[in-house]
Amino acid sequence: MKVLVVDPDPESRDALRRAFSARGEQVRGVASAPEGSRYLAELAPDVVVAATDLPENEAESFLRDAAGDRRRSLWALVPEGQLESAVVSMQRGADDFLWRPISAERVSLLLERFASRRAAEDLAEEDRLRLARVERGLALPGRSPRWNEAMASIERLAPETAVLITGEEGTEKEAAARFLHRLSPRGAGPFLKAGEGAGFRDALGRAVGGTLLVTGVDRAPSPVQAEILEALQGNQRPALVLATDRDPADAVRRGELAAGIVGGLQDRILHLPPLRERGDDVSRLARHFLEEGSATLAFDAEAMDALAAHDWPGNVQELREAVRRAAKLAEGPTIGPTVVRSVLGRPLASRRSRRRRVPVVKIAVGDSLADVERRLIQKTLEFARGNKRKTAELLKLSLKTIYNKIKEYGLEH
Repeated sequence: MKVLVVDPDPESRDALRRAFSARGEQVRGVASAPEGSRYLAELAPDVVVAATDLPENEAESFLRDAAGDRRRSLWALVPEGQLESAVVSMQRGADDFLWRPISAERVSLLLERFASRRAAEDLAEEDRLRLARVERGLALPGRSPRWNEAMASIERLAPETAVLITGEEGTEKEAAARFLHRLSPRGAGPFLKAGEGAGFRDALGRAVGGTLLVTGVDRAPSPVQAEILEALQGNQRPALVLATDRDPADAVRRGELAAGIVGGLQDRILHLPPLRERGDDVSRLARHFLEEGSATLAFDAEAMDALAAHDWPGNVQELREAVRRAAKLAEGPTIGPTVVRSVLGRPLASRRSRRRRVPVVKIAVGDSLADVERRLIQKTLEFARGNKRKTAELLKLSLKTIYNKIKEYGLEH
């Protein structure tokens, strides 16, 4: 455990250092609030002990920063007999207090309380994250390679304090933002949304300790984008998740999105793939959405083929709505192609025409043979809707080779 002591009295500062060291804790003692502020970032202490007789003009910002981490414990160091100072410190956010001169027994007692509290918090946090992952699987279902990559990115980016989500309209960006929040250290805090930056300043203040989602950030007015950029460059209290339906580089070229926003988040971008690039996820999602509304209905094979052949320009949101409408129109336990034709609003493509829609793999001089092979197998696997035997036939390879290549390139479908 790491402890930071900020105390202008050298005698009590040394006594605290001895008391904490005797318990095996790593302790750093400094005499002023400005020094304490420097070590807050450098040491990342679990416990901060701050004297109540620090100069008020120096102590205010330090104590605010010290109390900003909910897992950190802040103890006030109070001159003996000044009970009012102890009470005021507790009202201002201190978790407990020590008297000066120092009692090693009191230090041990507070450390034991803190260790017990931290252990309970760790257990509660494990339970919260476990539940959040289960809920994410239900809210953002899918098993295609592209979707698995996106879900892995949510796990990787969740601890970040700023993330940019990109993806076409209907790709579940708000749901992804909620799970970036839920899987983050701020997951127990508030989650707020500001569409196109509306009410950004107010929402930024109300989302302290949580996450603020700004949807349509490329459509936010220039003054609001300037405020967002300022928040990104500062030490904002809530995490910021920005979302856009547009390609961010294109939006910057068109002057619709501040270059500083994209540049600052270049390595913290979560891209959600369109449904047409998610292979068998179309049929998985269709069954999932149907089961949510009805335990007795099912799509027949031809209807499912038709759903898989559709381009889904509205992505997951369009599919969800199509399934809902199909369920309402169904006259028996099975939903057939006629119902699908009705909800999609256009004649179904023939089986022959659907077979002609073969995806193209583009290659360029300089691409490695391994990368070209990986992309070719991935696209063929998606075209074959995950059927490995069909993939092997199309590529004129043995089934064993396909299984080995899928494992080698991490393309499990």
